[in-house]
Amino acid sequence: MAASTEHASPGSSSSTPLPPPILTLIKVIIRPLHPSDATMMTKHANDPDISKGMRNTFPNPYSLEQAKDFLNNIGLKETHPSSSKPNAKPILKNYALCRRSDGAYMGGIGLMPMADVEARTFETGYWIGKEFWGNGYMTEALRAFTLWAFRTFPDLVRVEASVFEGNDGSVRVLKRAGFQAEGVRRKAIWKRGELLDKMYFSMLREECDGLHNYDTSDVHS
Repeated sequence: MAASTEHASPGSSSSTPLPPPILTLIKVIIRPLHPSDATMMTKHANDPDISKGMRNTFPNPYSLEQAKDFLNNIGLKETHPSSSKPNAKPILKNYALCRRSDGAYMGGIGLMPMADVEARTFETGYWIGKEFWGNGYMTEALRAFTLWAFRTFPDLVRVEASVFEGNDGSVRVLKRAGFQAEGVRRKAIWKRGELLDKMYFSMLREECDGLHNYDTSDVHS
């Protein structure tokens, strides 16, 4: 059963309707975040194997209060205008990844618009709970989310992502989603007492239009 506006997240007692998804895919639903996501967000994010690949603003341990704080102050509020035109529609930056079969919250995906001379570049970031690894959820989500970003933001030219050394799973996701490796900042990361390289990947608008092996027949945006 796909997530809809008629039920709350599994594991939550909230009766507040969920927002409609921005994308309904074969395996994954991507929708705006909801206050009821806090419990499952805490469960999946409170894992050192998740936080080791993230910036230190993604804490470990990850408490319920931290999840609520993120939702209330960032996840449910931060937006970016869809274009540079006056009165452009505000678009949320952060979204929930949910399993289509039962609506279960699995993780998050979002966009961080760059500024100044890089204003036509967005950075994407994502994470997914360990119990969902190895099922193709993240690759499907990233492909579709990147396509959605280019469709939603007409001024957008480039989507980029960065990965810490050793995060081989995320590298595979990016490559399978059609991102191109660009380069490495050597020993740019200090994480858990270790110096790590930081790898960069990107996709340009003209590259997204020609994604291989991507069936849009089941994508609704």
